[in-house]
Amino acid sequence: MVEVASQVGIGWQDELWIGRTVSETTTWTQILGIETINAPEKVPEDIDVTHMQSPGRTRETIPGLLAAADWSQEVQYWPEHASQVLLDTLAALNETGEKEDVMVEFVVGGIRRTYRGYVSHFTPQSSVGEKRMATLAMKIFERITPNPRTPEGD
Repeated sequence: MVEVASQVGIGWQDELWIGRTVSETTTWTQILGIETINAPEKVPEDIDVTHMQSPGRTRETIPGLLAAADWSQEVQYWPEHASQVLLDTLAALNETGEKEDVMVEFVVGGIRRTYRGYVSHFTPQSSVGEKRMATLAMKIFERITPNPRTPEGD
């Protein structure tokens, strides 16, 4: 039997970034204190296109529109760090009905995926004797293509 070395890598140095655009200049802020990163699920809805001649008496579907994703992430709560002040500011805008669209970039295993969305809430959690955590939640829209950022060295 042929043995194949594992292709699994330790999740180290994955990153989460928020980009704000003002006067056509995008400023990127790395969100620190993340322990895991789950990219948003952007699965298109199924559109039923079944007709009287559908083969084998089976339903047929085609990919429809992509839904806006409700995405959330737990982060360590560092209340005075610039990245978390930014998240709190963006969440406060949403609370007043003045949401600001931003770019959110996931770097997982060296692969970058950048989306447009907005911060829907940033909620600190209380704890005793443990690290403090906060929940970052966003509404994620389309994937930005081509990617507006290139890896260093390109």
